[in-house]
Amino acid sequence: MTRGTVDAGRDFGADLVVYCSDHQAGKLAAVALGVPALEVGNRVSWSMRDPGVREAARTNPRFGVVPDDSPVVLRLREALGLGEREPDLLGRIDPRAPSLGGLEHEEADPYDGVPWLPMRYVPYNGGAVLPDWALRKAARPRICLTLGTVAPLLPGGTEALRLLIDALAALDAEVVLADDETDLSALGPLPANLIPAGFVPLSGILRDCALVVHHGGSGTTAAALHYGVPQLLVPSGADNELCARRVTDRGVGLAVPPATADAARIAEAAARLLTEESFRHAAGQVRHEMAGQPSPAELIDRITAGAAA
Repeated sequence: MTRGTVDAGRDFGADLVVYCSDHQAGKLAAVALGVPALEVGNRVSWSMRDPGVREAARTNPRFGVVPDDSPVVLRLREALGLGEREPDLLGRIDPRAPSLGGLEHEEADPYDGVPWLPMRYVPYNGGAVLPDWALRKAARPRICLTLGTVAPLLPGGTEALRLLIDALAALDAEVVLADDETDLSALGPLPANLIPAGFVPLSGILRDCALVVHHGGSGTTAAALHYGVPQLLVPSGADNELCARRVTDRGVGLAVPPATADAARIAEAAARLLTEESFRHAAGQVRHEMAGQPSPAELIDRITAGAAA
């Protein structure tokens, strides 16, 4: 991926490389191309700003970060002739709401002085023609159920999804299963309150949902925060447990640990989230915080103006 990124940058004459904080390809490409870079945090659960994360991310696989001194990175540096050069960083972006660990204003990184910049998270899940039901207001509370794009394919994914479907079947609610990865025939009979929607962009349906039930992925968590929707998480893998902790600590949702998850516990938690106003109020507060942050367009205008100066 790193070589391909370098080749692509050379082909179209890149003036700036924007890369995620847990990806090495963009960082190394910026050095190889000799152009400035912008580092973007892409996690709800953590940021390199957070105390102790820089060191923990080097040793804890949960963070998904490839350390700078890992053999694969050192080999790439040698192959590309980069030596020990680092990218010319114009800034680092933290897209989290302030009450979830994000920034209220710009601040310098005490590690190297690079400015940290706040930015509004804006979800994008691709385009699609929305089905008719998504364009109508639901007669009952609408629940979005999703396990993302990876979790359904992992061992136990079908069983985990079946458990959630059974739990939500007991509620007086419309449940939208946003999942095009699972073989529905493997799930057995589906309850009457379930709409198997296949792929549907979360950005197209969350604004009308009363609850999101999911696996704790950063993308789903952040999208729900953007739309001010309470969340129920059954987290497993990656940094999903860290996402669950952020959500529960802020009061915008509940989490049921997989080890103790059964249909009764999940249904009880979902019922609380649908009926207790405190969760929707807290989620609305976070949505308001995020709406007040600089948009990506505003930030990139500033960054590119600085790069051209």
